[in-house]
Amino acid sequence: MDRKHYEAAEPHLDEIAELLDGVLEGEMSAQLNDALAKLGRVMGQGYSVGLNIVVDVFDQQREKSLPLLTTGLAASDGKEPYRAWGDSSPQRYIVEGEMLVVPHDYCPKCWDSWDFKWKFPTCGHCGAALGKEVKILLDTDVCPYCEKGKVTAAKPTCDRCGYQVDSSAVVWG
Repeated sequence: MDRKHYEAAEPHLDEIAELLDGVLEGEMSAQLNDALAKLGRVMGQGYSVGLNIVVDVFDQQREKSLPLLTTGLAASDGKEPYRAWGDSSPQRYIVEGEMLVVPHDYCPKCWDSWDFKWKFPTCGHCGAALGKEVKILLDTDVCPYCEKGKVTAAKPTCDRCGYQVDSSAVVWG
């Protein structure tokens, strides 16, 4: 998704998340939690149950959806439900000279699932390759691997996880 559309969507996603807080933590939450807990107890050990709410954008040309917000309730092993988030952090990319933003576990070119890009540098759906058609834009000092440490062009090794950024796969911004 181009940067302009992604940035325009962010405040609306925040608003939707806040409204969902009201639903999942408001008046009806006790009933939802109770029903989900009952289902979890019926399923028992070794199973998890979940109520998922996904806000996605559908691209008519790609004929693909891109999830931008995922939240809900989950319960495991018959225990009480808890709030769950399944969002992936956004990542900026340069693809064919254009800045695109998608959740980090999706391909910016085709919008298909593409997790662990550092380990599997080619999209299994469209064949886009990290370092060739797709480059990660590092315009902050946040490590793209662990998202907790810091990396820079001068010090491309993460100070937290030790990951060394492959300079051929990134554009420093």
